[in-house]
Amino acid sequence: MTKSLASAAGLTSPQLREARRFAVQFVYQCDVTQQTFFQENGLKIFLEQFAVPGDQHAFVRDLVRATIENMSDLDARIEQVSRNWKLSRIAKVDLAVLRVCAQELLAREDVGLEVIISDAAEIGKQYGSSASGGFVNGVLDAIAKQARSKPARSE
Repeated sequence: MTKSLASAAGLTSPQLREARRFAVQFVYQCDVTQQTFFQENGLKIFLEQFAVPGDQHAFVRDLVRATIENMSDLDARIEQVSRNWKLSRIAKVDLAVLRVCAQELLAREDVGLEVIISDAAEIGKQYGSSASGGFVNGVLDAIAKQARSKPARSE
């Protein structure tokens, strides 16, 4: 998962949260319609239909593209840390939140873990069940600990 996401330069924290929310909505839509590859035209239509602000387009596009391209790896990580939970048992909306935000955790070390996890939990609560926020928080925390606690390489 070496592909990095574009910088979020110029976007405020509330704008980034909103952009993450749009990315989750699109990834959820892809899951429901069983779209397994990135389609630029489909995203373009989505951005127009949901009136996504123009300054968020690049961030949403990069995050969605990376999430879809890395879906197998993301799913394996999610399943590994969510003990006793097969992907098929995880609510589709929670899975969309987990996929998008895990991708960001893994690709953007310039963004604090707490920020991404907190936004993910809020998005989970907004779209999922009352338990979604805690579930999303726990799974992403475990992924973050694995990903960012790799030992330093010796020179």
